[in-house]
Amino acid sequence: METTSKLATGLTPFRLSRLTLAVHGAVLGLTLTAGALHAQEAATATSPAASPVATLPPVTVSATATDSLYRVDNTNLGAMGNKSLLDTPYSVDVVTRELMDNQQATSLVQALKNDASVSITSNNIGGLSSQIAIRGIPLDLLYGRKIDGLNIFGWSGDLPLEHFDQIQVLKGAGGFLYGFGQPGGIVNFVSKRPTDTPTRSVFTSVTDSGQFLLGGDVGGRFGPDDRFGYRTVLVGEAGDSYVNDGGRIKRGSASVALDWRIMPNLVWSADFLGMDRVVKGSSGWGLFPNATGLNDDFAVAQAPSPIRGSKRIYSPFTSYETRAKVWGTAVDWGFAEDWKARIAYRGSMMDRIYLNGSIYANAAGDYTEEQYGGTDKFKTDDVLGLVQGKVKTWFVTHDLTFGASYGRIRSYTSSIFNFATLGSGNLANPGTFDNPHLSAEPADTLNSYTSQRAFFVSDTMHVGEHLDLVVGVRRNNIKDTVNDYDKSATTPTGAIIFKPTNWLSAYTSYVESLEQGATAPLQAVNANQVFAPLKSKQYEVGVKADRSTWSANAAVFRIKRGLTYTTSEGLFTQDGEARYDGLEIGGKIRPTPQWLIGATVLFLNAKNESAAEGINGNRVDGTPKQQAALYTEYRLWDTGFTVTGGVQYYGARPIDPANTVRLSSYTLFDAGVRYTTRVNGNRATFRFNIDNLTNKAYWLTSASYLTQGAPRVFKLSAQLDF
Repeated sequence: METTSKLATGLTPFRLSRLTLAVHGAVLGLTLTAGALHAQEAATATSPAASPVATLPPVTVSATATDSLYRVDNTNLGAMGNKSLLDTPYSVDVVTRELMDNQQATSLVQALKNDASVSITSNNIGGLSSQIAIRGIPLDLLYGRKIDGLNIFGWSGDLPLEHFDQIQVLKGAGGFLYGFGQPGGIVNFVSKRPTDTPTRSVFTSVTDSGQFLLGGDVGGRFGPDDRFGYRTVLVGEAGDSYVNDGGRIKRGSASVALDWRIMPNLVWSADFLGMDRVVKGSSGWGLFPNATGLNDDFAVAQAPSPIRGSKRIYSPFTSYETRAKVWGTAVDWGFAEDWKARIAYRGSMMDRIYLNGSIYANAAGDYTEEQYGGTDKFKTDDVLGLVQGKVKTWFVTHDLTFGASYGRIRSYTSSIFNFATLGSGNLANPGTFDNPHLSAEPADTLNSYTSQRAFFVSDTMHVGEHLDLVVGVRRNNIKDTVNDYDKSATTPTGAIIFKPTNWLSAYTSYVESLEQGATAPLQAVNANQVFAPLKSKQYEVGVKADRSTWSANAAVFRIKRGLTYTTSEGLFTQDGEARYDGLEIGGKIRPTPQWLIGATVLFLNAKNESAAEGINGNRVDGTPKQQAALYTEYRLWDTGFTVTGGVQYYGARPIDPANTVRLSSYTLFDAGVRYTTRVNGNRATFRFNIDNLTNKAYWLTSASYLTQGAPRVFKLSAQLDF
């Protein structure tokens, strides 16, 4: 066994590039969040006809009934504020609290598995965290996750879903709506907020491996005229993970949300979330497939056959821990009839302490395991100012939005990075190597300090009863004082929405997205060269329908995205382009009052264009040609029982830009049953779910690294609402 301790600046270029793929991801910069009105379903300013001043309604969160197809009416669109889904010229999906509960989803990948436009690239047991791609494009590591519309740093550790009422997914480019970010999409977590009627809930669950969870959710209002609201959630979980021979998990989280209705048209709110999560014996940076199984071979080669997620491949003493704090406050003011203003702030801080590593393996399963030791720290601040209102000119009514935002991310890394080669063996019988007892030194070195500023304006013009025209523009600036980066760009958007009836809309839209320009890696001949921001363009045509017993949507899209790659001469360049052409179709229907069916499908043709030889014309790595998902449930009359089932199909995909290695397609099946009854007059729900019913072995892939997919898992839970 070889053990070394080096300064990070002393690592070889290949080692530094490989190890800092995620560790130093913060050099990419900071998102400009156009922000959003958190849980606007509960905080949108409205105006009584008799009052010249807008009155803000109560801050209320209500569950979506199963009879309503697990749907909601409105969603948040950043710079455009809160919009009806039918009035939204983009493809948007919303996962409700009730559906998350009924499927016992505790991670992002579990919550989004019914959406065929979402690909799973890593999970939070075999990998560092839940990672996804939307429309074949990975979710931006720094800019892709929001809480109540404001940016946080959350990619390296899963947010605990128990503290959120909804997960909103914007599919496609969001440059105008949210600022810098990859054009695949945005995931917005909507926090639980105080409720008008008291909330009292206790929930617990256990898995077949011995993973126990206990939590509580309490909320309500008090004081004169119920002006003060509160909501608090506590969750603890510990036990053996589904990985045999040493897999363990322990996590705890707590949140509180408060609001004060100072006046009917003026509401102040604040919230805090804290979490700590440790995974042992399974959470790796990934398995890299090569021809030799040695850790100095970086050429992608055929991968070993998929290994069931319950089988340990990493050493039991490895671990990965994330600690996070997220806080925010906002003031919403309905200052005039049809006019409202909002100022909001959100901050976050995340530490990740890693004592885990990577595996290098060939097709025969010969492998070498490495372990790394270090700490990263990320701090974010995001501020949004927003004014929205209505103006009428002749026969046109204008919904106007004006806003500005400022944000920053500071990233810190360990100046001392510890590394060990643990040993070699074969994955058929993973070795038990000696523990080198590496230390995770504190994050003491400022790696990047990125700030972003943005100004934006949009106008939704209602021309008569059936036609809407949308125009908007955003001016962005991003600056990294540590890495000498200072760039600006403008992103416009435009859309036409036609509504022949109040339940049907058709739209066509154009939107642009910005990504911070790449920095050439150390092994390139132009190492450390900084490039201008990448601009992506998206064209989309879609239709949406929403009826009492069914809903449907379809979208055809084209995304053109800039490429970054290293040529055969060793020159890192940013002059290529990738094109994503796709068709999304989804719908839900209730054929009978007892029966619900939901299905989605994605057809995707993603290819590199205008790229170097060996890459040009290839399929974009990690993208499937098709994906599909089905979810169904049937209520057994008035017995209180409901049976559920699900299917997810993931198409074959290449794992490297040269398309030399492909992963086979796979299909997963789920099943479940829940029982709802009364216990001492209180509603009680018992749920039993089986994920991956056939115990299928499969690989997840991200940037040529592989993660074991989750095996068959049995989950039993109980929830008491009183």
